[in-house]
Amino acid sequence: MDGQQLFFLIAALVIAVMILIWALVGRSGAIGHHDAGHGHDDHGHGHDDHGHGHDHGHAAVEAPAAIVPTIGAALDPTVAALSTADVDAQIAAQAAEAQASGKPRIAAAVGEPDDLRKIKGIGPKLNTLLGELGVARYDQIAAWTAQDVAEVDPHLGSFKGRIARDNWIEQAGFLARGDIAGFEAKFGKL
Repeated sequence: MDGQQLFFLIAALVIAVMILIWALVGRSGAIGHHDAGHGHDDHGHGHDDHGHGHDHGHAAVEAPAAIVPTIGAALDPTVAALSTADVDAQIAAQAAEAQASGKPRIAAAVGEPDDLRKIKGIGPKLNTLLGELGVARYDQIAAWTAQDVAEVDPHLGSFKGRIARDNWIEQAGFLARGDIAGFEAKFGKL
């Protein structure tokens, strides 16, 4: 899901919750008006026009009002604006989770594997390690986001940090497009 889809999903969710809250608040306001029309004895017991006890489902009507704070509390993390530090913390937390699981959560390679050793900085050991992590194609690496890098980097052991330091994403982009001349102009002979 890209950022634009996420924005529209959150906006739709916020609108739906606002309508729900409006409906519940409007309903709870009607409860007070409903009670005003009925008599109460000295003990606070309501009576209808026939002198019977007044209990016409108020518990069922009042219960949804208790939901409103729960809904609001559940939405606060998604509605609140996230700072760069918050996003970085989320990425780090996801990377730690991925590392604990043993494999990064990244898009799977589709198609025949490429020779990743053509990327400067990837030798036989890293090539094998990347293959074990499910990384096998130039286009896969070229499409990595900061979150993907955060997912993969902790799994690289002593090679951690090489993705950014050796510009793997940019190199993979040239190779995925078949732009050997552009690759060699920027990174040297293959």
